[in-house]
Amino acid sequence: MSKFIATVLAATMLVPVAARAEGEIEVLHHWVSQSEVDALNVIRKELEAKGFTWKDSAVGGMSGANAQQALRSRLTAGNPPGAMQFLGWEGVQWAEQGVVRDLNDLAKTGGWREALAPQLLPFVTSGDAFIAAPINMHRQNWVWANKKIFDDAGIAVPKSWAELIAAGKTLQEKGIVPVAMGDEPWQIGIIFDALLSDVNGPEFYQKTAIDLDPAALGSAEMVKVFDTLREVRGLVDNNFVGRDWAVATGMVINGEAAMQFMGDWAKGEFLAKGLKPNQDFYCFATPGQVTSFQYLIDSFGMFTVQDENVQNAQTALAETIMDPKVQKGFNLIKGSIPARSDVSVDDFDDCAKLGYQERAAAIEKGSMQGAMTHGFAAKPEFASVFSDVAAQFFVGNMSSEDAVKMLVSGIDNAR
Repeated sequence: MSKFIATVLAATMLVPVAARAEGEIEVLHHWVSQSEVDALNVIRKELEAKGFTWKDSAVGGMSGANAQQALRSRLTAGNPPGAMQFLGWEGVQWAEQGVVRDLNDLAKTGGWREALAPQLLPFVTSGDAFIAAPINMHRQNWVWANKKIFDDAGIAVPKSWAELIAAGKTLQEKGIVPVAMGDEPWQIGIIFDALLSDVNGPEFYQKTAIDLDPAALGSAEMVKVFDTLREVRGLVDNNFVGRDWAVATGMVINGEAAMQFMGDWAKGEFLAKGLKPNQDFYCFATPGQVTSFQYLIDSFGMFTVQDENVQNAQTALAETIMDPKVQKGFNLIKGSIPARSDVSVDDFDDCAKLGYQERAAAIEKGSMQGAMTHGFAAKPEFASVFSDVAAQFFVGNMSSEDAVKMLVSGIDNAR
């Protein structure tokens, strides 16, 4: 047992749980935008209807990293929140340190395992324990396009990266920015993740982003991935440095750019303007040999506490999150689709329906993949290597061959 964990467990045992109202649960999360708060309120209101009080602790910024730092401080002080939002391997890593409540009894009663795609289970279970309740599923590898720009230029939805890049060059000749994006590593990573699967097939993604197979990492196929990434860089305007993802979405909405590669949280920006899929904008998966569905989920884990009132509130919160009605209401606002595969999306927009259909097809074809950029493929120490190399390559003049060498070396050093 590490010194840190010993300190955490000792503090948890010795420091009394802070006084809480009857049936109150504190929820630590990183959702602070209006659409995120509105979606979260669906869970909150249902929980309060059951007689429990939600104490909100929102810590925004750094894609949840700030919230994780706040959690470490709380655990060290022996004052864990009742529940916490998890991304990627976060929940599993905390469970391995013995500070997360096992929800397996609730999972068995509620049929959670049967309702979830098997690809999700490694991120919400640890050994025999069920350690988190997933509320949604985002798809990372979407392309959002301005329909008027496409239609005026006579461009159809591309069926391959070669077609997409050719369309981008056509738009450039017309004085239109083909791709709107920023230079943040995670924005670049979204494209890189997609290329890993699209260019060489989903098996290549498995070998590289998950298995870390040395032969695949250093292969000619990986060189081809970087070659394609360089072509995509040629479609981005030179003012992309420091650009926020939502600003890039606004460029597509306003007709300043034709496309954006971004997860389906971008859809909320279009919908907020009253725009409709296939009437005002296109949504389609990044084009590959086999259509992939690169997912990320938001889940909530419950920390071990001794206050029975908080334990009861944790149970109620977990059951609320996994309620099909709540999953539907939450995801209609959030832009994602339900984590549960048995929730109908008949009332969702066309993009969500397309994602739902392609998720089912991807499960059958073996092309449903955890999004590495958001922590659902390689463990963090390896995923950061992919991110660093792709980002340096994209903003610099590195050759594809040198990028592959740097990637191989970085993974070897991280093993």
